[in-house]
Amino acid sequence: MRWPAIVCLFFSFISICVADEVAVQFEQANQLYRNGDFQQAASMYEQIVKNGYENAPLLYNLGNVYFKLHNIPAAILNYERAKRLAPRDEDIAYNLRLCNLRIVDKIDAIPPLFFVEWWHNFVNLMPSDEWGLLVIILLWGVVLSGAVFLVSRSFMLRRVTFAISFLSILVCVISFTGMIQRSRIEQSDQQAIVFSQSVAVKSAPDTQSTDLFVLHEGVKVELLDGVAGWKKIRLPDGKVGWMPADGFQVI
Repeated sequence: MRWPAIVCLFFSFISICVADEVAVQFEQANQLYRNGDFQQAASMYEQIVKNGYENAPLLYNLGNVYFKLHNIPAAILNYERAKRLAPRDEDIAYNLRLCNLRIVDKIDAIPPLFFVEWWHNFVNLMPSDEWGLLVIILLWGVVLSGAVFLVSRSFMLRRVTFAISFLSILVCVISFTGMIQRSRIEQSDQQAIVFSQSVAVKSAPDTQSTDLFVLHEGVKVELLDGVAGWKKIRLPDGKVGWMPADGFQVI
């Protein structure tokens, strides 16, 4: 019976040591950024990401470094990644808007239906882990109010707890749906940022096909389909075409 406990303690110790090491690397990268050594800071931030650690502050700082290095596509990519994890962060949103002003292509998105936009904004109120915490709290509310309903002899108290239970269940279902939707957004690999300085979007996945339009670095696209070496993309204004698969990076 001792071995499982020893193994758990060992891995807990390793996790703490690794977390401390990442925190030290992150602070070193921050110091490099403050000292104006942006290229070295970018390399250290990227190393942390490659080691499997991602959070909004890390990706936000990485976006800031690339902005300082005038690498606008990389800045937009990391701001978009940070925004997925912290959808309410005003600094991320502001810097992302600032970067989008620097790109060549100004694309007006097709306005969604009002209820679709409302639901999208509602889902983006919180990241998925906060939605999950809200679901747990609501479930406890249902359990506690249900228990009071069952043991109470007061007619008024039973009515109140029944109403609380009903509302908690309703909000819990909505919150659970929001959590699932938000989780899908955070894990989606269907959006990308164009990194090619200039790329001709084709009518078919063939270099000999017709050029439909030209895109420049920094544009955000939706990935629809793919064949060998090519990806079908859609722009926010609804235009669709094919471009080489090495011309973008997935958010």
